[in-house]
Amino acid sequence: SKASAARNPRARVGGPVVALFGLGGGAAPAAAAAAAVVPPELSGVAMVTAGYVIMAMNFMPLGPTAGMVGAPAGQATWGNRTFLNMMEHAPTILPALWVFAVFVSASVATTLGSIYLALRLCYPIIWALVGGSKGAPMQPYTWFLFGKGMNLFYITFPQYGIVFYMALATLLKLSPLAIDLNALVGMPAIVAPLGFGLFLYHFALGCFPLLH
Repeated sequence: SKASAARNPRARVGGPVVALFGLGGGAAPAAAAAAAVVPPELSGVAMVTAGYVIMAMNFMPLGPTAGMVGAPAGQATWGNRTFLNMMEHAPTILPALWVFAVFVSASVATTLGSIYLALRLCYPIIWALVGGSKGAPMQPYTWFLFGKGMNLFYITFPQYGIVFYMALATLLKLSPLAIDLNALVGMPAIVAPLGFGLFLYHFALGCFPLLH
């Protein structure tokens, strides 16, 4: 009744909230109810998110431990930037990943998120192999893909493309037009990192210098 609900605030809490936060009494029933509330297709997105956190935790000691053992300054910079670059992009990739998964497609979100993690893992490898102690390997802006010769743009801009694609797809799907970007592009696993990545590469490095 309304009187009992007023006396007991928990009575006003929705079923999903009760299930997810264990307000119904007992950990086992709460876990079972939560499993029924959360769509199973989101498990892949949850694994990508957990993978992101685990990768970040493993990147975190790279810079500080380089200083502890007396490694060159360039190696410490490599370690610090590997971790900090990942942290700088967390506020964009993680929200984009989840809103895309909930409102557009959880399966495509899992695929794009996995590609993003693979590219993120390549960040310190490409820097170490190509740039070394000289610093982050970058190439001058060119119309040839992401630059002539291997450099970090081949790793970073495809990641930016994935984030931009998921955010745009969510916006289009929820707009009055209800546009399904996945259906339009056909192969989001290719279009997002390469198509959108190249667009952002040319937009950022080709247009923004003109604004300055």
